[in-house]
Amino acid sequence: MSSVMAMGHRSLLHPGVIAALVSLLGPQAATGALAAVKRRSALHGCTVSAPEQSPLLSSKAGNGTRQAEDLGDDPDDDDDDDEADGSDAPAGFYVPGSDTCVSISGTLSTGMQYDWYRIKAPAAGLVRISPDVTTFPITASLRLESGQALANGLYLSTAIEFMFDTTSDDNPTVEEASITLGPFTAGVTASWFDFWTGEDFVLVGRIPSRTVGLFGVNRRLTDTLQFSLSAETLESNQSALGFSRGARMPDGVARLLYDDGTLTIHGAVALHDQRLTGDSSRRLGRAAIIGATWQHALFGRNTILSGQIAGAIDAAPYIGSQLDRRAVLPLLAIGHATRGWSGVLSIGHDLSDTWSTNAYVSRYDLKLPFPGSEAGHIRIDRLSANLVWKPFNGIKIGVEGSTAWQNAEILGRVVSTSLAGRQTSLQVFLERAF
Repeated sequence: MSSVMAMGHRSLLHPGVIAALVSLLGPQAATGALAAVKRRSALHGCTVSAPEQSPLLSSKAGNGTRQAEDLGDDPDDDDDDDEADGSDAPAGFYVPGSDTCVSISGTLSTGMQYDWYRIKAPAAGLVRISPDVTTFPITASLRLESGQALANGLYLSTAIEFMFDTTSDDNPTVEEASITLGPFTAGVTASWFDFWTGEDFVLVGRIPSRTVGLFGVNRRLTDTLQFSLSAETLESNQSALGFSRGARMPDGVARLLYDDGTLTIHGAVALHDQRLTGDSSRRLGRAAIIGATWQHALFGRNTILSGQIAGAIDAAPYIGSQLDRRAVLPLLAIGHATRGWSGVLSIGHDLSDTWSTNAYVSRYDLKLPFPGSEAGHIRIDRLSANLVWKPFNGIKIGVEGSTAWQNAEILGRVVSTSLAGRQTSLQVFLERAF
């Protein structure tokens, strides 16, 4: 974990982080080409939300230009717009003397978790035995965002987010440090390849996402279709993934996203530069993913059905959830050829205005056809469900249970208890968002 945190601190030197800090702490210096600034004598509310781009394949003017121009209107009009805005973006404020909107948000989660294990008899002598354990995990995140419309109509935004997790280390990790100018994004952020995040499940959501160093462009083709290209590198969290460092080409990711407000379809492909040894030997890995989310009223209440399936050849970091990757990737070494796939299906349903429930099933299957003593097979099946009560805005109380059937057969390797049988987890949690 010390290597993970060391990498997290090095991420603070990433150019995207520096640009984001400059923009947040000195917005006028960072945006010399901004529109004329209107002086505000007091704080006014706002939200950091990039306007929609005008579609490339449509003559119909989009709302993006109008929204960008609205940011330069009278402050009183801004207040009216904010009240009418139904966005989930956290509320912020205009920096006095500028048109820069800044928002600060975060979450704090705590609870009690009990984990118990049942090991398969044949594996009893091949694993590191862990006893049943009760823990009191505490996780927290802090996010700072800024946004401003430029004189040329583009929108400049920055985001910095840190995550604290007492179950792994007392030091913060960098979840995001990015800057976006119009269609271009650069910095440390979540991979554009990924789709299903598991944010409705506390056992998945509390694990840091697969952050990458990214430079990409995202363009709206039509009112419902977007296309993006990005160059991504795993160095920002590479030590956590179990891969040794070394010069490598960035991965190439292409994504097509359809969203009509009810149905979202996500498709992406990636090319991965896989180092074979400590020298210049390499292998070209590839991965593909298709995911979808459908939202509809069922029995008079909102219901969300979501899922994805991904496959990879010599690109193991691109499949599985955060839970799967955290368990499996440390077992892999440079030179491992891999073939695998993963799938997940989840459903969420509002039982009332304050009560909701979520459930998911998933499978992770990875084969190691590499010749020799380290050839093997890893398979993980998961089933999880929770019940959540939201008595007030920003307060979430719930109980969640999860069972994982895990099997790692890698000859010559001693694996952890969690990969040699059944692991069951039960957690009661309290989360406060601000």
